[in-house]
Amino acid sequence: MLLRATRTLVFVVAALAATEARTNPADGGVTLDATVETSSGSTTKLSALWAKPTVLFYEDRDSTALNQHVKDALFEKGKTEHMLDQVSVVAVANVAAWDWFPARNFVLAAVRDVEKKVHLPVYLDFKGSLAASPWNLPPKSSTVLVLDGSGRAVWKAQGRLTKEKVDELFTELDKLVH
Repeated sequence: MLLRATRTLVFVVAALAATEARTNPADGGVTLDATVETSSGSTTKLSALWAKPTVLFYEDRDSTALNQHVKDALFEKGKTEHMLDQVSVVAVANVAAWDWFPARNFVLAAVRDVEKKVHLPVYLDFKGSLAASPWNLPPKSSTVLVLDGSGRAVWKAQGRLTKEKVDELFTELDKLVH
């Protein structure tokens, strides 16, 4: 079972229906931030990554494949429209349930393997920080956010994204890039 859990940490994001919400007016447009870990065990603040528009995936182990079609479309659009240098993709895995020995070590090893395959760092949320305020992301699903260059959320969707939601994501990204 632990091996299955570590294999499914393909990307950090198990709802079947997608719901979309604009930036919560109650958050005051604040820059979102949290401390997460890297697969090498060091900590980093997500705000250090907000230099350009960002697509952030927040996933638990059971939801990593839920929006694979979004990840593939994002990479393809990045290549064809020369946006790979204009937009960041940040993957954060909700691994709060695995913050105990020896599970933590298995998670770290599995994530290092995933990083080699996808050529992206996968940040680890062992404390459930993104499920808490001001993020308030569901801990058991796939959530996709678009953040501006200052780290303010401009678009959010949860669950499996429909074609219409993927189109909305790209519309929001285009507004930020052009």
